[in-house]
Amino acid sequence: MRFLDANLPREGIGLEWGSGRSTRWFAARLSRLVAVEHDESWAHQVRSQLEQAGLKNVDYHLIALEHPKEQPTRPDYAPMPRYVSVVNEFPDEYFDFIEVDGHYRQACVAQGRQKVKKGGLLLIDDSNWIPMDAWGVPAAWPLVHQSTKINTTTSIWKRVD
Repeated sequence: MRFLDANLPREGIGLEWGSGRSTRWFAARLSRLVAVEHDESWAHQVRSQLEQAGLKNVDYHLIALEHPKEQPTRPDYAPMPRYVSVVNEFPDEYFDFIEVDGHYRQACVAQGRQKVKKGGLLLIDDSNWIPMDAWGVPAAWPLVHQSTKINTTTSIWKRVD
């Protein structure tokens, strides 16, 4: 959190796949946040938290999963699930920050990486679930921060190409 607090541009635009406590935190630090969530009851709770905090800068997308929740992540689907392809509503290099913390994680990285601005950040929560090189983050993007708590690792890369 300290790294992001110091490195997110306050006038920036972010996207998060998988909403939660981070949604309110990001919304308070960015000018606009796009949040994608699949769980209707969870979305109701998060929206309520945003309303209570007076945060009106979140474009919230409730999009059902198109595959079993337990299905392992993979980089490609045919056709691409709507949950993932929502990012294609935005132009390339649009987002200052993208967080991948929901479903279809590898596909979210594959579809989202061209949407990150040069100098922007890509965060993958639970990046320890699969080998680092399997995430599909371009090799030219430096890993700028990594933190581990008990059995979970969060990794952040910076787009430099």
